[in-house]
Amino acid sequence: MSDSMGVFLLSIRGMMATPELEASRVTHNKHAGTPENIAAARALGDLSHMVYTPIDGGGAAANEILFLDHWNSLEGLNAFFAHPQVQEGGALIFAHRDPVVWMPAEGFAGYHFPAPADQTGRYIGIVRGPVASREQAREIHNALVGPTMSMARAAGSMSHEAYFRLAPPGSPEALEFFAVDVWHNGQGMAQFYQNPQFLAGFQKLFAGMPSATAWMQPAGQWTEW
Repeated sequence: MSDSMGVFLLSIRGMMATPELEASRVTHNKHAGTPENIAAARALGDLSHMVYTPIDGGGAAANEILFLDHWNSLEGLNAFFAHPQVQEGGALIFAHRDPVVWMPAEGFAGYHFPAPADQTGRYIGIVRGPVASREQAREIHNALVGPTMSMARAAGSMSHEAYFRLAPPGSPEALEFFAVDVWHNGQGMAQFYQNPQFLAGFQKLFAGMPSATAWMQPAGQWTEW
């Protein structure tokens, strides 16, 4: 994915308003998942909407939930979430939430591979943290991703995408880094992230303590697109 395409990632991570996942699923589908609301979001530039819940031991609290949406219009994104009905639905799903818009990290290595036909599970690994500079981070990142890509793929990796937080107009470029890995094998993902070769490069990337979390598709039929 390239920033020249004008595609941005919206992450919304937060605590569910109810401890019951099934209740959250019903609320989500009732408000975010209706055909009318999906059509409205798509008309404003929402290309995809995915839902994830934490993997046990993956660094996130058990009652958290994560939405990842790709948008091709910042104006449309802002208009959609400014609508009172959308804000009301969000308040019913989340007790509190952290919405952040990310832009693709220019020059950072990434990849997309198809899933084998019999591998339908979806797991994601996310890392978020500060870097000293984009140039230094790009050099370290690409030196890590390239040599370990084959190893990651063999363990079940499907994609790797790197982002930086979108800075407000007129502000200096943001140095908060965000990467998303999609896997079809949760066990393979966990093993890869503990590989000494990967950890050695990973630890050099950040200027402060990063947040690393692992997520999976939740149980039940959640409306996604």
